[in-house]
Amino acid sequence: MKYTKHSKNLISSRFLYFALALCSLLIAALANSPAPARAMNPPSPSYDGLVDRCDCTFVGGYALDENNPNVPINVDIYDGGNLIGTVPADRFRRDLFNDGWANPYHGFLFQVPASVKNGKIHPISVKFGGTFLELTGSPNDIACNASVFPTAIPTDTASGQGSTWEQGVEISSSMNGIITKVKFYRSAGEQPGGHTANIWNLSGQRLASVPFTGEDPNPGPGWQSATVNLPITAGVRYRVTYNINTEVAKTFNVFTNGPITKGPLTAWRSYFGTPAGQFPLSSSTSNLFADVVFNAPQ
Repeated sequence: MKYTKHSKNLISSRFLYFALALCSLLIAALANSPAPARAMNPPSPSYDGLVDRCDCTFVGGYALDENNPNVPINVDIYDGGNLIGTVPADRFRRDLFNDGWANPYHGFLFQVPASVKNGKIHPISVKFGGTFLELTGSPNDIACNASVFPTAIPTDTASGQGSTWEQGVEISSSMNGIITKVKFYRSAGEQPGGHTANIWNLSGQRLASVPFTGEDPNPGPGWQSATVNLPITAGVRYRVTYNINTEVAKTFNVFTNGPITKGPLTAWRSYFGTPAGQFPLSSSTSNLFADVVFNAPQ
């Protein structure tokens, strides 16, 4: 029997027909399959927030992403360029509730750390967490525990020469705030007790007068303090004074070259007069060692 080879063209045609049929089936299957779901990107945040408290105790306010209002966000608190804390904005706010907010849990409260309470002026800013976007009402300057002579020690003393005296230092602040305490340095020869802190305006009106109830009852030199809590206005000068009965502590020529500024406070010069309890009118370039503890804002 004679063997006959199949034509190469016939074989190629069969393979082509099979491939076309397979492609047709694949196209039909794809046409009948459901379209793949498109990936949905979440909407960009739409931030809203306010700082309505910034003092020496707390920084507070509210913050939220309006495109995702039921998920709390964080806020970052900065001292200048330094991040000092991150807190969630998830506290209940009565004002938001009263304004009809569906979710009033967007408040935040940050306790000011001790590192900021060093008498210097600190620019405090609040930003939406992980961003450079600041909340409305930010930044704010604060100054905590400011004093002009916090560690100064007098080098001299002077006798009262049998009279009582009212004396102290004229000060001002570059910020509105509150004098929380008045201090004076009691010399070794001045007996404990019977001392009173006074704050005057330059017209001679007494604005505050409180006894040094916390004075050290033991004889000896050292700083004494009295709680005052008197609000003062930026740029206005006040005379902060105390009375002595026997001996005053002092350092000569401290104000010879002009006023002394530390943080928000400026000490202009000293004033003295007799008897005690009267507005002192005589000026001196000596430091008569009255000082304050000041916070801003109040």
